[in-house]
Amino acid sequence: MTPIENQTPFSILDQDLYKFCMQQAVLEHYSDVVVNYSFINRDPSMRFSKSALSMLQRGIEKMAQVIATKDELEYLQSTCPYLSDKYIQYLASYRFNPLEEIKCSLNEKTGILDLKISGKWCQTILYEVPLLALISESYYRNVDTDWNYNGQHENIMQKGTMLAKAGCNFSEFGTRRRRDFKTQDIVMSGLAMLPADYTGRCTGTSNVYLARKYGVTPVGTVGHEWTMGVAALEGTYENGNSLALQKWYSTFKGNLGIALTDTFGTKAFFANFNHELASKYDGVRHDSGNPYDFITRVYNHYKQLGIDPSTKMVVFSDGLCPTKAIDIKKHCDRFSLKCLFGIGTNFTNDFHCASDPSVLSKAPNFVIKLLRCNEKPCVKLSDDKTKHAGDNAEVAHAQNHLTELGLF
Repeated sequence: MTPIENQTPFSILDQDLYKFCMQQAVLEHYSDVVVNYSFINRDPSMRFSKSALSMLQRGIEKMAQVIATKDELEYLQSTCPYLSDKYIQYLASYRFNPLEEIKCSLNEKTGILDLKISGKWCQTILYEVPLLALISESYYRNVDTDWNYNGQHENIMQKGTMLAKAGCNFSEFGTRRRRDFKTQDIVMSGLAMLPADYTGRCTGTSNVYLARKYGVTPVGTVGHEWTMGVAALEGTYENGNSLALQKWYSTFKGNLGIALTDTFGTKAFFANFNHELASKYDGVRHDSGNPYDFITRVYNHYKQLGIDPSTKMVVFSDGLCPTKAIDIKKHCDRFSLKCLFGIGTNFTNDFHCASDPSVLSKAPNFVIKLLRCNEKPCVKLSDDKTKHAGDNAEVAHAQNHLTELGLF
């Protein structure tokens, strides 16, 4: 690590690729929309302290100093040609404005962190990933400090080798859930060292800074946020997936062609994923629910549309570890489906307690979700009920509405 890398946030590229891509799509289709986001801690037992809040607030204030440098913009232009010249020009003048757009406080009695983001969608969309990384690092530097880096390099080499030898193609997706930047740097330095003669390989990382540093491909698909926002703004849950997919395709012309399937449940998705869209898109991403049932469903859907399933890709990104990924690959092989695995928490937040290495150090389950677009509520109806997001009344309304239509 370089000295500057110890001072997060330090680069606009310390960000997941799909956020830049979604920012471009938002600028093209919804440049004036105002949004609200909220932090959600899915594990209330992980409580924050005053010192954690102070560290987080210092990091948030530093975001105002982060700008895209000339060489970073040139890297994006040369490496990601689907990012338009117009977008690169926008990013060149982009500035975080955290004092105006982020509100952060702590209930000292309960340890509950309250963090909200508000502003134009095109301006605030880049906050989520670096904020989650800052929140995680603040927690593990100030609250849960019973850990160290011992064995991290050896662990990632073992995991990467296990996956590659089993023929799994996989990417590192761990920015938002990393323990800190150093951990993710250790992970990528190890994965970049894997021999090239295995049948599987590490295809890249979602983190653009680390992709550049280690000479690998920055990779990404699209987030639930895009479909949630489009559905809210266009006033339709039943057609939210198809509208989001059409607008995404119009922006990227087939690049970044993996469709996310579980924003409103897979039943609603496949009802929207007609022959035209299924032909245009390279494949689909599974992010919740039973992966084995999903494989069967994807295979049957392509067959019913008259599309050869073996020409399509299925990306899996739901709580994976090497053992689970290898088992899923074997199942995909039975259906002649190509597959790829995005692994996050298991790569960048897999630790044991320093005081007792036989005990696992708890990983975070923090998210930041889109709440409203132009005051219209946004919801997510995952295939895993614990991942539902949004106002409870609106979640119930959306679920009931789709159920009445036979789509949930």
